[in-house]
Amino acid sequence: MGLKLSVKIGDVTNLSDARYAAGMGVDYIGFNIDPSSENFVTAKTFEEITKWISGVGIIGEIGNSLKFSKDDYPSFLFESSNPGNLKIENEFVYRIDAKNIAFDMLEKSLKTEKNALFYVLEVTNKQLEENVAGFTNLCNSFPIYVSTDFNEPLLEKVVNTIKPTGIEIKGGLEAQPGFKDYDGIADVLEWLEEDD
Repeated sequence: MGLKLSVKIGDVTNLSDARYAAGMGVDYIGFNIDPSSENFVTAKTFEEITKWISGVGIIGEIGNSLKFSKDDYPSFLFESSNPGNLKIENEFVYRIDAKNIAFDMLEKSLKTEKNALFYVLEVTNKQLEENVAGFTNLCNSFPIYVSTDFNEPLLEKVVNTIKPTGIEIKGGLEAQPGFKDYDGIADVLEWLEEDD
């Protein structure tokens, strides 16, 4: 069993999401390590979760600023919307919140960080629906993971027409340890499962 395209689960805050995602075959699991975020994962929680998962890339999502000690977290990919100012010298993931960027400016934004391993492009459903050809061209030119609030018709269009390198879906908070509603994540991952 595999998925039709690469998947990153972002904003993971708990072991339930991490193990479920790894078991479903996602390629990357992102943990928000920006202390100002509501989804912030402490170094202790990060270590407790990551020791139980294997076979996936681990991404430290740091937002706009590097407010944590690198010594607190093991080596992993950094994801930032401001990697140039953070002086990240190794491989990184460049996140662009494109919800308020004119479509014709997106390519310029992507070109500002040519050394990114890949790009996570946050967009609205409306942007995707209104610019299918444009997003298809961007995804042919750059390694892009599309991040939006997916529904089944849009997911089908993204997978079969736009064809990005991958997509990002977001984890969520547990009601209490061990009790987790997977509906949003499960719906997307089950739809993406390859037919046998």
